Amino acid sequence: MLRGVRTAAVAILWLVPLLIFVSAFSSGWVHTWRTFGVPSMTPPFVDLYSIPTAIETLHQGGDPLVKNLADPYHRPLNYPRVWMYLFSAAGITTGNISTAAISFCALYLGCISFLILDTKHPADAAILLVAGLSASPLFAIERGNNDMFIFALVFLACFVRNGYLKSGLFGAASLLKLYPIIAMIIDGMRRPVKERISAVPPVLFVTTLILLQWRDVTLIRNSTPISSLLSYGAFSLEGELLHETVRWGFLASLGWVVVAECWLIGALAMRTTWGKSSEPDASLTNSKSAELFSIFGGIYVFTYAVGSNWDYRLIFLLPTLPLAMELARGVRHKLWAVTYLISVGIAENSIALRASVGTLAGHAATFILFILLLTMLTSQAKNLYPDRTRLRLAEA
Repeated sequence: MLRGVRTAAVAILWLVPLLIFVSAFSSGWVHTWRTFGVPSMTPPFVDLYSIPTAIETLHQGGDPLVKNLADPYHRPLNYPRVWMYLFSAAGITTGNISTAAISFCALYLGCISFLILDTKHPADAAILLVAGLSASPLFAIERGNNDMFIFALVFLACFVRNGYLKSGLFGAASLLKLYPIIAMIIDGMRRPVKERISAVPPVLFVTTLILLQWRDVTLIRNSTPISSLLSYGAFSLEGELLHETVRWGFLASLGWVVVAECWLIGALAMRTTWGKSSEPDASLTNSKSAELFSIFGGIYVFTYAVGSNWDYRLIFLLPTLPLAMELARGVRHKLWAVTYLISVGIAENSIALRASVGTLAGHAATFILFILLLTMLTSQAKNLYPDRTRLRLAEA
């Protein structure tokens, strides 16, 4: 039965996007995607469209990170310049952008297929199927966003055994989108004690390369809008609360207060978890699902804390589900796991649910996930340190 469920789930996972593409290209791009509750824009794969148009602007003597006049919406390029060089070398233009976008989609679907085929319970396969085709992943597919490619790079790195190749994949992802640097750091922390030192030079090297592009990083940050709609993160939550105060009839100048409170609550959650006296739980750190949880969960926590992220980046929550489903079957972490799974379900579909439950419900779910992930990541970290060191840190 399990084998049949897994096979059927993988088949449906690939069939649904295929049917959506057929309908979108034949019956109307925007109408088809909005039927599935996914916001849509033209031209198709509009996010990826910004890279070949940036190449055109560059050839015309402009700087696309400052102003990209060739883009249909005149959006500045908010990716590192390496994307232009890669697309130029690969011959990807606005005329064949669909090939690149569908390839990124296939990489994403391949990763989720692997997770489904690795399940040990039919219910887990069904949950991963529903999560893999929820509104946020479909949003990523509709936009053709290159986060799907980064997702695949990080996913592959988690399964590579050679430490240098693993660091190389994490490093490549970091140079392409910056935020995976946190995955590189977490990977180094998770390695056996004798191997942790060898992980330091690659992290320092990649960090140096990023710092050398600091002007570009600043341009990217400034050209990435902070939005309270279709997005998550501490800065998005601040924007949503400001919007709500205006709607309620008064204006609250929140500034950095909301962001600082998010950080403070997160720090308190970590401190409380670290200070609890509990026996080490090997199930939290020693399995492949635990590694996926720490790497992808760390990316979510980092992106939530430091920015405003479009909801398609919620795909990084999906590889955390196998560990959560394992913990839901136990007793020790059952409440945490059930709360986590429900919150993921709400967050991943907040785009489609915003008309009925409101945008604030999505922000509540993503904030709860931020806290839940911090507590579990802290529990994982406790298992990486000797008891004496953990006790000393707890007493500090």
